[in-house]
Amino acid sequence: MMPTIQTATLEQFRDPDGDAASASADLPALQPARYALQPGLSVRIDARGGVLLCLRPLWALRLNQRATVLLAALQRPCSVAELAKTGSDPASADITAFLDELWRRRLLVWYPPIPVFWPKVSIIVPARGRPAATRCCVQSLLALDYPADRREIIVVDDASTPPLASVLRDLPVTLLRQERNIGQSAARNLAAAVATGTVLAFTDNDCVAEPDWLRALVPYFADPEIAIVGGRVVAPAARGWVAAFEAARSPLDMGAVAVEVTPAAAVSYLPTCNLLVRRDAMRDQGGFDATLRVGEDVDFIWRVLRAGSRARYVPEGRIVHDHRVRWGDWLNRRADYGSSEAILQQRHPESRRLMPMPAVDLLALTVVALVPWLEAAALWPGVAAVALFGAELLGKRRKLRRLAVELSVGRIAIALGREHAAALYHLSANAVRYYGFPLLAVGLAWPGLLAAVVPLLAVAPLTDYRRLQPRLSWPAFVGLYWLELAAYQLGIWRGCWRWRTLRPLLPRLCWRR
Repeated sequence: MMPTIQTATLEQFRDPDGDAASASADLPALQPARYALQPGLSVRIDARGGVLLCLRPLWALRLNQRATVLLAALQRPCSVAELAKTGSDPASADITAFLDELWRRRLLVWYPPIPVFWPKVSIIVPARGRPAATRCCVQSLLALDYPADRREIIVVDDASTPPLASVLRDLPVTLLRQERNIGQSAARNLAAAVATGTVLAFTDNDCVAEPDWLRALVPYFADPEIAIVGGRVVAPAARGWVAAFEAARSPLDMGAVAVEVTPAAAVSYLPTCNLLVRRDAMRDQGGFDATLRVGEDVDFIWRVLRAGSRARYVPEGRIVHDHRVRWGDWLNRRADYGSSEAILQQRHPESRRLMPMPAVDLLALTVVALVPWLEAAALWPGVAAVALFGAELLGKRRKLRRLAVELSVGRIAIALGREHAAALYHLSANAVRYYGFPLLAVGLAWPGLLAAVVPLLAVAPLTDYRRLQPRLSWPAFVGLYWLELAAYQLGIWRGCWRWRTLRPLLPRLCWRR
């Protein structure tokens, strides 16, 4: 059962050491939480009520009369009070419970209320070196569109040489100087221990916050089950091949769609350069693990989720991050990211990777691989693939007809084709990231298999090139794609050797027709 979404109140957001008088008088008036259908969903009304329909992927859900009226109104964002006026149900509590359940199933988008009183936020910046960038970062935090008396900025100088005090002397920040390097995780924990805010906001000294960063993210804490909120990490103007590639496909950029963060979801973690955490959740989990120099953000988020809290990704809260653009730094960082998978999989076995295995697509690749050897006999896997696709098509059509949804065979076939294309893309992405070297070795040892191996390794980068539209030619993008994931793959093997485990290479297989 989803929690009831409560509007923000002073009691909910009160600073333990503050009072109501500290809230600014010119803050926006309270706006209630609003709901809307997820993009791609539509309501079709018929005599029995209606059907909630999605074409990507293709499925349908039968609705009763009251649900039909409610969801039809959610073609645009509406509050519970507005929905109650539709006459579908006079009880706002019942409407809220219904909408919360659909939100949990990811059928609705939830837009949080704007609080009357904003919580106090402690912004924490671990810093080592980069004096000019550190000052620029702090200046962007001071320029945030957030009540000045409801925020504090804590910079941890982690043994910088020279110290950062000189470049921050004229700025209203709390500076914690460490004479010995303790690492970013320990620095964040140190600052969190002295922070006075209800919410802890983390960023890095190579980042610049956009003015509405906190205002876009903080309202999501109106839901008491949400303990973590993260925003989008974007790149500055790109110059050079690596910079252009990072601007299009950085592992820190989680995309333009707001989603819930879970280990098995498309967004499985949030980077610490754009991360807001309830102070209570930070305290309950003991902060970041200072023994981890890479993957500490993933480990922390997964611990919070395992404890029963929830996390949200909200792309509207943006941070501009100065990505690594030197070839050596870039590849070494990718290898470091890969090496963290082994220890993370050992600590969090519930987060085991899910790898799609689409039977239709695999049979098609089998045809490509076997034709040079078996000639006509190789067509039998192709016949099987067509038969499986046809059976799936007819099954989908029967289910839709039972729900009184009439779609043409062609439209159903196109929807199923998209599903299979998406499954093939994810299979290709997994193959490039985890098994690229072994697959190429197999292809070189048995050249006849190259006809299947090369397409498998090319689908993901070519799809991403079309989807992301980077400022690179497609050969440059594909080459950098393979190079990046080669470094990541070497890092995975290094981590497997260090921690004596093969968990990152042994996913859960998801078979589908």
